[in-house]
Amino acid sequence: MKSIAAIYKEYGKPSEVLRAESIEIGSPAKGQALVKLTRAVINPSDLGMIGGSYGSLRALPAIAGKEGIGEVIELGPDTESPKVGSIVRIPPEPGVWTQFQICEASELRVLPAGLPPDMLAMSFINPPTALCVLDLFEKLEPGDWAIQNGANSAVGYFFIQMCAARGIKTVNMVRNAEAKRAELEKFGAGAVVDETEFDPKKIKEMTGGNLKLGLNQIGGESVSNMIKAMGNSATVVTIGGMVSDPIRFPTRFLIFNDLRLRGFWWDKYQKLHSPEDIDKIFSKIFSMVSDGTLRAPVDSVWKMEDVEKAVARACENSRNGKVLLEF
Repeated sequence: MKSIAAIYKEYGKPSEVLRAESIEIGSPAKGQALVKLTRAVINPSDLGMIGGSYGSLRALPAIAGKEGIGEVIELGPDTESPKVGSIVRIPPEPGVWTQFQICEASELRVLPAGLPPDMLAMSFINPPTALCVLDLFEKLEPGDWAIQNGANSAVGYFFIQMCAARGIKTVNMVRNAEAKRAELEKFGAGAVVDETEFDPKKIKEMTGGNLKLGLNQIGGESVSNMIKAMGNSATVVTIGGMVSDPIRFPTRFLIFNDLRLRGFWWDKYQKLHSPEDIDKIFSKIFSMVSDGTLRAPVDSVWKMEDVEKAVARACENSRNGKVLLEF
């Protein structure tokens, strides 16, 4: 059987090194299942893997992509589950962006029926990252404050909604705040402030000096400004560094404000915790999707044959929401 897959044979600019190619797929053996991709997500981590800058890289040549869902269309001999027709999460390795894939049946998680496929496909990286940052570092109560930069990212949208559902107020740092304020407020954002006009003193006044948790996706001057606005004994958690500018070590804030600087990487967290622990997190995510707590904008959906155009779109700052792939 032939499968159209997004292949890269060298590291580099995704729109230049990624190509849609036809590869041969065999038949599932005992304990295996043949899965057809229905939706896949283009994330910054995918672009970093293709570019060679991510924390873990695949041996080349490689199939791109880490997040997506598919339909079980055939089972190997003496294999009873998951049932044919089930919608499942496609395992992130060896790569998700391929029309058909042979998977170990034991590694396939059957997903809840009736949930929007776009949201299901986006449920495995960004929502659990936002949830873990919110749950693992500070105990926030209704009325408490949290702050994030890169608030119009996928993680940012999920963080806003999770905080709003708990009565936690948010300060959301973005570029061109006037253009993005209304959209973020629709998802439950509190204050939306412009990165280029950020005044830590004004933020401290607005929050009563009670910013307990910060989510940093940007780095550079952005997180330096965030640090200056934090309350005493607060925690700033870094999950990304979109700019490579150096960050001045905030000595006075560490000493006099007892500021804690932490990091979080969902890939590593999954490896260090049991499947049962990870299933509990996904169950929470699916519950929030089901009850409408979580939703996310989708910029565009592309066919796998147009993957070069899709990744080029995913790299554009003008997009609003995730870029998805489908068959």
